[in-house]
Amino acid sequence: MAATALFHERGHDATSMSDIADRLGVTKAALYRHVRGRAEVLREVTRPVRARLRSLSSVSASGDGRSPAAELADVLDALALAAAADPARHAVFWGVGGTPSPDAEDAVCRESMIARLAQLLARAVHRGETRCDLDPSVTARLLVGAVVGTAAGGRGTEDPFGTRRDPDGESAAGRSPSAVDLLLDALLRSPAGPRRT
Repeated sequence: MAATALFHERGHDATSMSDIADRLGVTKAALYRHVRGRAEVLREVTRPVRARLRSLSSVSASGDGRSPAAELADVLDALALAAAADPARHAVFWGVGGTPSPDAEDAVCRESMIARLAQLLARAVHRGETRCDLDPSVTARLLVGAVVGTAAGGRGTEDPFGTRRDPDGESAAGRSPSAVDLLLDALLRSPAGPRRT
C-alpha cells in the first residue's frame, strides 16, 4: 500500500493526504471519497499488526502447560517473524526509527502486548527461570524494541535473525540458537539456565 510505504519512509506526521494521493496517482479529492483522512488511513495500515498481536496474546494466554520462559520465547519468536514478514507496517506501528503510530487502538494494543510479556517475565522470575534483578515491564519494552527493531530491518520472509523456518513458521529441527534465544540468554537467564529445545 502506498500509505504504508510513505508512513515508513517519512513518518506519519510528515506524510500528507496529498503525498498519499500523489503516490497512488489519484487526486486528493478522489482519495477523500474513500477515506476521511490520514488517521483512517493509518488505522487501516496498522490493522493487520493489531490483529496479529491480538492473536499472539490470546494464544499465549491459553495456558497450555509450557513454562513461562518458553512461552515468552515463543511469543517473541512469533513477533519477530511477523515483523520480518511485514516490516514496514510493524515499523509504523511500533515506531522503529521514529514515533509509534498515534492511533489510540494501536497504543492500547502495544501496551497490551507489553503487559502480556511483563506478566510472562514475572511468572518466569517467580518460578526461578529468569533473573529477578530486572523490572519485568522495562525488560518487556527492551525485548520488544530489540526483536521488532531487528526484524523490521530484516530480510523479508526469512527469519530476521538468519535462521530458516519451516513454511508453517516452526523452527527447523537442529537449528542454531536464534537471536531471541541469545537475547534471552543475555538478559534473563542465568549462565547455567536452560535453553529451550
